[in-house]
Amino acid sequence: MRHVTRRELISGTIGGTLALSRKGNVAANADQSGNLLQLSWNDSGVPNPFQVSPAGPRGPILVSLIYDTLTWKDESGIIPWLASEWSASEDGLTYSFQLVSGATWHDGEPLTADDVAFSFDYYAQHPFVWMSSAVVDSVTANGDTVEFTLNLPYAPFLEDIAGIVPIIPRHVWESVDDPIAYDGADSTVGSGPYSLAEYNDTEGAYRLTANAGYWRGTPAVAELRFLNVPPEAIIPATQQGDIDVSPSSDATVIDILADDERLEVHESAPLSIVRLAVNTSRAPLDRKEVRQAIMYAIDRELLAETITLGPAVVGSAGVIPPETPWFNPDLTQYDFDPDRARELLGGEQISIDLIADASARDPDIFAPMLEAVGITLNVQRVDSATRIQLARDGEFDLAFLTHIGVGGDPDYLRRWYSGEETNAFAQGSIFTNEEYTRLAEEQAESLNAEEREEIVFEMQAILAEELPTIVLYHRRFYWIHDPMLFTPMETWGGLMNGIPFPHNKLALIAT
Repeated sequence: MRHVTRRELISGTIGGTLALSRKGNVAANADQSGNLLQLSWNDSGVPNPFQVSPAGPRGPILVSLIYDTLTWKDESGIIPWLASEWSASEDGLTYSFQLVSGATWHDGEPLTADDVAFSFDYYAQHPFVWMSSAVVDSVTANGDTVEFTLNLPYAPFLEDIAGIVPIIPRHVWESVDDPIAYDGADSTVGSGPYSLAEYNDTEGAYRLTANAGYWRGTPAVAELRFLNVPPEAIIPATQQGDIDVSPSSDATVIDILADDERLEVHESAPLSIVRLAVNTSRAPLDRKEVRQAIMYAIDRELLAETITLGPAVVGSAGVIPPETPWFNPDLTQYDFDPDRARELLGGEQISIDLIADASARDPDIFAPMLEAVGITLNVQRVDSATRIQLARDGEFDLAFLTHIGVGGDPDYLRRWYSGEETNAFAQGSIFTNEEYTRLAEEQAESLNAEEREEIVFEMQAILAEELPTIVLYHRRFYWIHDPMLFTPMETWGGLMNGIPFPHNKLALIAT
């Protein structure tokens, strides 16, 4: 593999993917002091709550660096952020937040309780693309206190609403009728530790600069550059110091970099899922025996080891991954058993269509396994945007999905099947089951932790029996980094709603 030079990286000559030029060029604005962190990234759109792409977590992570939320998460759990403290009513319908003092917007305006109330009123008409706040009925501001009234109890409110939905400046957005089309110079004014200096929408690259007056503390790095690096260039670019933090789902990077005196590899929890979403409304997949046969027919351990080149984390039939507190270990897990698959099919020969991204390698491995038991898989390879649209519209038999978001609060098990999932990569789950729906709604409203765990375990048991999604395996990410420049952080339950990325803003703030 050809080594990548710093000149090529900065000039953007590797696949035409790296230069920043919306308001200038990164090379011309390079931080000469060395107080710079360069990260491998992908284009995620304009990093504000309305224009950022919901196709994967990178956009929301950028938003989290530019904007703040009422709560946040560290290694151990939920912590205060813009709210210094809070209280909740016994019925779970009212939350009161006391705001910190001294928080300001990037343009110097003070952040007030009116901004918080305005944010949720505005989201009622123009939703944040990554997490719905529809459960919020009203918000009122009184001095430095904000009171939320919910339209029903919502167990993950502190984590999934207060901890994910960004607070936006009223003075910027109150006159904007169409936030999706708004392109004002203040469209990314937030209160977070970093502000957007440049976004190249052609190259999909970003430059963020430290907010010197950040209310929480001084950002430890003066400048962040998120560069759209081709996959084949990531390892050599990181080895040469042209990229400081980069991910891989290939475990061999541990061996490749074992003797590297500068670089280390941070191994994340297995919070990424590789699965087959099943259209349970279409024959023959409307029969659970067929879905179970597919599960038995695929050697998922072999598949995982072949793709990740590391130890397999075989998918739980109940969807929630191991190494997380909501995982139910007492489920049928469908060991590889082709004879059992043939028995379930009763000699029937079946043809099923599968949509998958053009770059997906997994179908090439498991299609022959299905063929061996009598299931012919017709793989339709499409670009990612087309696959997302087909899955969203339910125009598929099976859909091959790879995404994050299964490490945080388990309410995603409800959102998938209620049509509320915002992560575009996770959409396409189709399952109608009255008992499951009842349990899903019940767990969302349950404020008793033990009771809620029992309900979530019951939901997993139904998923394991009915298999509306066939979990192939769970993935770890291997984050290559220079520990002298950046220390990856493992956030409790994953960043925000289960994202196994190390870019917690706490890791970038000097203590």
